[in-house]
Amino acid sequence: MAEAEIRGSSFHYEDVGQGPAVVLLHGLGGDGHEWVYQKAALASRYRVVIPDLKGHGLSAAPSTPVYSPFEHAKDVVALLDHLKIDQAFMVGISAGGFTCLALALDHTARVRGMVLLATTAHMDKFTIAVGKKWVDLFQKVGFDAYMDQEIRDIFYPDWLMEHLDQMAKFKDSQRGRDLSGIAPSGAANVTWDVRSRIGKIKLPTLVVHGLDDRVVDPTSARILRQTILGSEMKLYPNTGHMLIIERPQEINELLLGFLERAAAKTSPPTTSEAGPKPEA
Repeated sequence: MAEAEIRGSSFHYEDVGQGPAVVLLHGLGGDGHEWVYQKAALASRYRVVIPDLKGHGLSAAPSTPVYSPFEHAKDVVALLDHLKIDQAFMVGISAGGFTCLALALDHTARVRGMVLLATTAHMDKFTIAVGKKWVDLFQKVGFDAYMDQEIRDIFYPDWLMEHLDQMAKFKDSQRGRDLSGIAPSGAANVTWDVRSRIGKIKLPTLVVHGLDDRVVDPTSARILRQTILGSEMKLYPNTGHMLIIERPQEINELLLGFLERAAAKTSPPTTSEAGPKPEA
């Protein structure tokens, strides 16, 4: 991964492919590796930027106890400036969708369109309770209990039963991680609510959700679709929260189709398509 100083601290990201810029934003507690199944497919046609948001992955933790999606949005804008990208499509899953919405609301000129996966404009009691359950298990019982519960919550049960070996490897990869850096983002997300503002968004938008999501209720997708005029929506049955892992091929085809349609509707930026130089 590349590293840059973004708003005063170390920030890590990947920058691959050439074409219109697409930024992939991971969820709370994750990192850029969440997009392992999307990176190559999108980079075949687009310049794909995948950051580790502040406090996640290899990027430095915030210096404040609360770090909102609006602060993450400022980091993304600073990264675009660093990469000399005028405008990009934003794709975010879960809390990464919060950052997408924050960018669309406060930095509209930098957003060419967005895809909101398994996300919400409002942290309701249901999602807050899920997060609290994970924190309590981690603090009171330990890593294994916490991780086992999280895996059960974020994946559809039938898919999970068919991928137990994969999940065992995922669990081992998370063991020993320092999760303290995500606490400021988690503290801010509890009060996340932009329902009164999203009706002003006029950008090409695709809303995607699994109908069996046990972290963010699927009704959140319908609220986004109904409030952001002109937005599109795709719902997947028998699918949980991490639909980018459960349905990678279908999600990739969906993303590529939407990005092509959205690009045709919007004016191309002037400096975002060059991308990194190919390796010799």
